[in-house]
Amino acid sequence: MRSSFIVSAFAILFAFCIAGSIAQEGNPDSHYFNVTKPAPNSPYVAGQKLPLVYRVSSDSSSNILQLSITLEDPRNATNSVVLVESADISQGFSNKVDQDGATVYEHQANYDIPTTTIPGSYNVVYTNHATAHNVSIPISISAAPSSSSAAPSASTTESGKKSMWDTSASTKAAAAPAWAILLLSPLAAIVL
Repeated sequence: MRSSFIVSAFAILFAFCIAGSIAQEGNPDSHYFNVTKPAPNSPYVAGQKLPLVYRVSSDSSSNILQLSITLEDPRNATNSVVLVESADISQGFSNKVDQDGATVYEHQANYDIPTTTIPGSYNVVYTNHATAHNVSIPISISAAPSSSSAAPSASTTESGKKSMWDTSASTKAAAAPAWAILLLSPLAAIVL
């Protein structure tokens, strides 16, 4: 009984290893670029940023790697948004990273998710137009936080008077002489 459990567990583990190996081989471009963000099945919120981070190998060139990044709605194949039309694949010193003994170049872009985005599952698709292969990363986007009723201005006190910390443009000029007097009065005492 115990040995059959061990054999079954080993068979399942072996199947997962083979499946992972086949998935890596399924993307012939994995040698030229790898996606580090977003992570698969990561949650994001409308109105916030979606990080787009990828690494390019040192032997990549525009002949073999022409990346674009899109956000696709799997419920409607025609509903996609181009996030990055022509992704940077340069190999500048500031992008240089050591990864398992190999030199790669990391690039990042951020996409501001519109607050009007419909909540649901989406795919971030990195497409190599030179080979017509892509890497699709599933993510979920939640609705933007709802704004409550208009809160009173931070610069207005309960009595309706302006706070002394108000830095709005209309009060900056009036407050400047007071700050100047406070800052310069110790100097005036020394000089006089």
